[in-house]
Amino acid sequence: MLHSNPDYTPTCAWPEDCTVQWGHGIIPAVPFFEAFPTGTFIRGEGATIAEAEQKAFEKYQRDRACDHLWGRHRPNHSTYTNGAAFCRKCGGFRGSMFREVVILGHWRTPLSRWESDWLAELEGPRDPDFEVHMERKYPGHAESCRKSRRLLRIRKNLFGVEEARIFP
Repeated sequence: MLHSNPDYTPTCAWPEDCTVQWGHGIIPAVPFFEAFPTGTFIRGEGATIAEAEQKAFEKYQRDRACDHLWGRHRPNHSTYTNGAAFCRKCGGFRGSMFREVVILGHWRTPLSRWESDWLAELEGPRDPDFEVHMERKYPGHAESCRKSRRLLRIRKNLFGVEEARIFP
C-alpha cells in the first residue's frame, strides 16, 4: 500500500496487492481516496477521507460482485477508442479490455506537444525498481513502453513536432 498521508489509515479490507492513495483535490479541495486493484482504478470522493474510502470500497465491492457486460462507451461521455472499457451494469472500468481502434493515417502526423513530452519521458532515465513493480502489476508494461517509444521516435523523425498553438 502507498500511504500518502500518515494522518489517515485505511479501514476497509483492500486486497494486499492493491495500491491506495488519498488526499485532497486541488480545485475544489475535495477529499478523495483512490485504489488501484489489478487492472483497474477506483476513486471515491466525500466530505472526509474516510467517507471517500467507504465510497471507493463500495464501488470495488460492486465491481467484484458484477458479471460484467463491457462496452467502449461511457454513459454521458464519448466512446473510448484506446482499449478502455466500462461495465454497462456496474460502471466498472478496465484499461485494456479491447484492442485499440486505429484511425487510418494517424501515424502520418507530427507529434503533438504532449506526445513530444511523453517521448522525452520514455527516453529519459528510468527507475529500475519502479519498472519491476509496474511489470509485475501490469504484465507487458515494459514492452508497451518500448513500442510507444519506437513509434513516437519514428513519427518525430519523419513528421516533426507540432508547432505550439497560441490563442489570441
